[in-house]
Amino acid sequence: MVNPVNFDISGWDISGANLYEAACRSHVLEPTLIEQLKDDLSAITPMKAILNPDFIASNQADRADNVRTGTNQELIDMIRKDIRDCKARNDKVIVLWTANTEMFLLPEIDTMDDLENRIKTNQALPASVLYCIACIQEQVTYLNGSPQNTFHPAIVQLAEKHGSCLAGSDFKSGQTRFKTVMSDFLIGSGLRISSVVSYNHLGNNDGKNLSEDKTFRSKQISKAGVLDDAIKANPVLYPEGKDKIDHEVVIKYVPFVGDSKRAMDEYSSQIFLNGTNTISTYNICEDSLLAVPLMYDMIVLGELFSRMQIDGEKMGPILSYLSFFFKAPITNHGEYVINSFGRQRETLTNLLKVASGIMPDDTTLLSFKF
Repeated sequence: MVNPVNFDISGWDISGANLYEAACRSHVLEPTLIEQLKDDLSAITPMKAILNPDFIASNQADRADNVRTGTNQELIDMIRKDIRDCKARNDKVIVLWTANTEMFLLPEIDTMDDLENRIKTNQALPASVLYCIACIQEQVTYLNGSPQNTFHPAIVQLAEKHGSCLAGSDFKSGQTRFKTVMSDFLIGSGLRISSVVSYNHLGNNDGKNLSEDKTFRSKQISKAGVLDDAIKANPVLYPEGKDKIDHEVVIKYVPFVGDSKRAMDEYSSQIFLNGTNTISTYNICEDSLLAVPLMYDMIVLGELFSRMQIDGEKMGPILSYLSFFFKAPITNHGEYVINSFGRQRETLTNLLKVASGIMPDDTTLLSFKF
């Protein structure tokens, strides 16, 4: 695996602030630490980004002072040039989308012909799709950390054609990761979850962008899907016709709390003789500081998986073993999606053990002779 110490960190941003200015603005790191790193952080400035403002909240307009303009093809070519410049300085390039949540692009782009036509005729496309196309054409791995539907069927086909790797979507760092643990625990215990209500408020720019309905809807869809796998996997508790539960997600923008996100959940389950069991949780977390270590993990593992072969065959185009890190994981086989904390972690660690020549976990404990 690559050593994260050897990373050359660069990227695009619609805001032209250097990393020192951005760190001061965000109020996430301690001021004393930021000042110690001032010279290093000030030297890192973002490349000009591409942006389709129609797909993000209008309240982001005041940040957009570092934006390129052009046709779809011109913008893709600009991003490809930036990637080639990064390739010239490094052994390998990985692109990780950590930008604003965009609204869903509907209807989905189903065919390559449709995709090519939208590019040529300069139809409205979200920035994430243009970045993704550029990455695929440059054969660099693209990891989607936001919930919008960047990976349309035509995008996946394009990645397969170019031998590129994709993974996503939407980082699973705090409340949603805990929700996958709780669904494992409750349904695995034979308790029928009947209602899950999740409330969040946060004050960082992510919260500001999600304060508009068109972008919030993408996040709502992503967060809502995490229980689907656990429900589908247990037809005894959830027989056909009774496989729907009350699941609500609320996100509110409260500037005062900054990056310190508040997450409240209520899990109500049906128990013996129509009784009810309710578990309520309250979690305060630093949103960015939860996410960044996961970014490092998925870059390290994504780089490894882009090199791995199984029986002479490359993995991909979807690196589904990275599903552990995403709220709404996509796979190469749509009929087989795992969205369970325990199963995702077991699958990932056992793959790494096999690749290292170590026997995968045998949870039967038969070697101990009962």
